[in-house]
Formats: sequence, structure tokens, C-alpha cells
Amino acid sequence: MRFPTRLLAANLWVAFFAWAAYLVVVIAITLAIHFFGNLTQSVWEQAGQLPRWVVLFVGVAMVRQFLPLFIANGQTRRQFGFQAAITTALYTPFVALLMSAGYLVERVLYMIIERPQSLERAHLYTDPTQVPLVFLEHTVEFMAWITAGMFMGAGFYRWQAGGLLTIPVGVGLVVLGLSAVGARFGVPMSAFSLGFRIQAGPLLTLVMGLGTFALGLLLTWSVIRDTPLRNGG
Repeated sequence: MRFPTRLLAANLWVAFFAWAAYLVVVIAITLAIHFFGNLTQSVWEQAGQLPRWVVLFVGVAMVRQFLPLFIANGQTRRQFGFQAAITTALYTPFVALLMSAGYLVERVLYMIIERPQSLERAHLYTDPTQVPLVFLEHTVEFMAWITAGMFMGAGFYRWQAGGLLTIPVGVGLVVLGLSAVGARFGVPMSAFSLGFRIQAGPLLTLVMGLGTFALGLLLTWSVIRDTPLRNGG
């Protein structure tokens, strides 16, 4: 079984088609607001909340679904851990690139309908056309979310209900990653948020992002390194 080639390629294709479908939906919502409401800011910025959670669950599936599968097919835990790290390290910037492209598509649309593409929240970038900064911010965020998912997925796989104890650590990883880009962790359907904002430049953001990513991988490895296979897989 070839890994991570097949797993990475499958996840990239799924991410691309999901992004394309999501972009169509966001454009439709944008036009609806334009024609029937008052369009005053970037809708793609608001739509960026959902992909974070998708990336989180990709991290969960990376361990819960594929760890037993690949071990059952002859991979060692060490091999899986190394190759999963490669997969996530390539997957996150790819998704970040798609998110950056979404802003550019939205910019063209806003130019056509003559509306301002204003941002509501604080970012590394002040304009969505600052592609390197948009890309960096999303990469750092996604690195935090995917490793949080991997760690929590590993905890639930190994300890089942005991995996609940990994949730605070997973939230901590997300908060650390978001804080690196000056963002906050918001609870869905609530105004409650966590996080401390750091006035960081691109270099510090990158360092903090890579540090968070490495910490998440090390925590995940500490759980899966000797975890037994469950239910025959």
C-alpha cells in the first residue's frame, strides 16, 4: 500500500472539489446579499470559518481511520507517524492556497458588482490581494487545526471515551495557532472566543506556526507510538 502518495492525492482532490463547490455556494450567497441586502464586506472572510473545522476532522480521520488501516497492511507505527506528518505538512499549504485563491475570485466579483471587499477581523494582511500573507495566515491556522484533530483522534482511538481528556489540549493547540496570526478561537453559534492576540510579523508567525505544528505532531506520536489495534484493525 503506497503511503502517503495515495492518501495525500485523495485528500488533495477532495479538498479541491469541496473548495470549488463551496466557492460556488459563497458566490451565490454574495450575490443574494448584493441584490436583496447590503453587501459591505468580504463574504469569503466569514466563509473561512467552516474550512477550519473541515481541516480539524481531516486530522481526526488521519489517525482514527487510516492508522489501523495502514498498520494492518504492514506499516509500522513509526512509518505511519512519519508519513502522516509529511501528508499533513503538504495538505495544509494546499488548502491555504485554495483559500487564498478564493479571495482573488471574490475580488473579481466585487469589482464587477462595484462593492468594497472590506475585512471585518484583524489579520496578518490588510487587503485580500496580499496573497503571501493570506497564504501564510491560513497555513499557520490549518497546521494548528489539523494537528489538534490528529491528537484528539489519536486519544479517542486509543482510550475511547477517555479521549475527552485530549480536547482541552486540542483547543490549546488551536488557540496557540490562531494567536500567532492575531485571530481568536470562536465557539460556533456563540459570541464566546478564546485566545490572546500577538502583534506578530510574518517571521514570528511562521516560527510560532511551525512550533505549534511540531508540538501537535509530537503529542500525537506520544499517543500512537504503542497504541494497540482495536477490533481487528
